[in-house]
Amino acid sequence: MGTSTILLADDDLDMRDIVQEMLEENGYDVIPARTGRQALEFLAMDAKSPPALVILDLMMPIVTGWQVLEAIQHDLALVKVPVVIVSATCQDKPTGTAAFLRKPFRLEELLETVQRLSTRPS
Repeated sequence: MGTSTILLADDDLDMRDIVQEMLEENGYDVIPARTGRQALEFLAMDAKSPPALVILDLMMPIVTGWQVLEAIQHDLALVKVPVVIVSATCQDKPTGTAAFLRKPFRLEELLETVQRLSTRPS
């Protein structure tokens, strides 16, 4: 993981594929996670080199996005990683997150948010 790596956690396969393709076309490395547990496993793999950004759906099976967000906020190695929430159920930007996009959102809006919050790929 590194400066242009984005962790994308969303249980919706179509959404994950579309967002991953768009981000990769714009020079980002994307780590897809289909559950909150998988997202936490990726974050724990290399705590010394966290992703540049996390895109997080709140409603996921096994471990929810809320639980992932809480884990990030309580981990000193991850607390500074910007988290972008993408959700159809949430109404407002959760505390401690960098941005909130309500589903459905425009891909251009997500890309602009990612570019603003993460280190640009070289």
